[in-house]
Amino acid sequence: MLPLLLAATSLLAPTVAVASQPRSAVVAGGDGIIRAPVNAIAGGPLPKLRARQNKVDVANQKGGTRYAVDIEVGTPAQKLTLILDTGSPDTWINPACDTANVPADCRTFSRFDATKSSSLKDTGVGDVLVYGIGNATVEYVYETLKIGSAKITNQVVGIAVESHNIPLGILGMSPPVNGVNEYSYVLDTMKAQGLIKSRAFSLDLRGVDNPNGALIFGGIDTGKYIGSLAKLPMLSQANTPSGADRYYVTMTGVGVTLPDGTMAKSETLSVPVFLDSGATFSHLPTPIYQAFAASFSNTQYDPESGYYYVPCGVTELDGSVDFYFGGKTIRVPLNDFIWQVQGRCILGVLPNDEEPTLGDTFLRAAYVVFDQDNREIHIAQAADCGTNLVAIGSGANPVPSSTGQCTALPTPTNTGKGDNLDVTATRVPSNTFTGTAPTGVGLGPGPAQSKTMSATLGSAPQATGAGGAGKSGVGRVEVGGVAAVVVGVVNMAVMMV
Repeated sequence: MLPLLLAATSLLAPTVAVASQPRSAVVAGGDGIIRAPVNAIAGGPLPKLRARQNKVDVANQKGGTRYAVDIEVGTPAQKLTLILDTGSPDTWINPACDTANVPADCRTFSRFDATKSSSLKDTGVGDVLVYGIGNATVEYVYETLKIGSAKITNQVVGIAVESHNIPLGILGMSPPVNGVNEYSYVLDTMKAQGLIKSRAFSLDLRGVDNPNGALIFGGIDTGKYIGSLAKLPMLSQANTPSGADRYYVTMTGVGVTLPDGTMAKSETLSVPVFLDSGATFSHLPTPIYQAFAASFSNTQYDPESGYYYVPCGVTELDGSVDFYFGGKTIRVPLNDFIWQVQGRCILGVLPNDEEPTLGDTFLRAAYVVFDQDNREIHIAQAADCGTNLVAIGSGANPVPSSTGQCTALPTPTNTGKGDNLDVTATRVPSNTFTGTAPTGVGLGPGPAQSKTMSATLGSAPQATGAGGAGKSGVGRVEVGGVAAVVVGVVNMAVMMV
């Protein structure tokens, strides 16, 4: 392999601080476009909204640990912060901070007071949402949501009565993981109520040093990517590794581009990966994970966590970790692929042979359009050269084929000799990490687990007055002293280990 030669750089080098960036201005768009800029929570006040431009804050917290959105819930509206999750369909609020993975962090965010909302209607149905390392027991209600100036009425929202290892609620944006809607999820309701024309949205998380990206429902921004959007079919539920219906596509190769422009690339692969905005790290088959680690000098392996620590000086170098999808290549700058926390620098990949995931360490370099109606993912290299919103239509092929307005990246030089990235070899770590690992960080619980029961919520109530408990008539079971019906499969995806 072609290691990054950084022998003189200490693992104890301080983390590079993420500068606070100014919030991007809102530019008016066409009908059916709801734009949600991606900004750091620590930034200044929210900008004012303009007509037909519905803005919500998507925050890059803790140097890219998770991405969250500010929405409003209830009548009168109460502002809440939720994890943006392309790995689960359910939306729920009010995690239990005492049992969160970072209680102090959880307590810094506002909570919803159900007694103060006149639009809340109880469904009489509950749910137990089980994730990789956490869970939430919720009671479902019908409630009014506002995403920017877009008002969604009678939306099913879970209110947590118990949760573990989860510091924020979830805004779920995935397909129903079991393949069948148990109720109308947020994306479904937005289309049904005419706010967007298709169940489609684009996501531009941006790099850790530039948090001014955007989530756009019903539209794309050609000023935020390079070249054409490659159309990739979503894998059918029957062809996904775990049988879950997620935003799965086929990755056809991986590679590493060195600071001098030379690159190493694997042979052609066929690896199903799902795109998960809730995952801090990418989780890839063990041989790929090991091949990436072997590309860097002076790595130290932590057998307890699976982390590979790298010299922090790597983040200041040019070069990238590369992902191939047929004819489309997404190059992730080293600064975006390496997670910097508490003075440590960690390679942004962990092993997973069961359900490979491309998380935030990949998505920060990709512009992605999720078209749930047509089961297609459109992808391009992310960039930033202005704002030009184009609406997504309806029916077949609704995503515009507009070419990105940004200038193409330089093409790396491939010498053609000794440049193969071997993703078949088994590698034994040469150095073991013996330092102090980061503590108290809010990584997420991982993909949702399959549920044991299923039920369908009744039709949304027509009345929205105060009081009353609009029961759905669905049977319930007692779970931990809380009446609950287990519905589908859910995945928390924004802060995934």
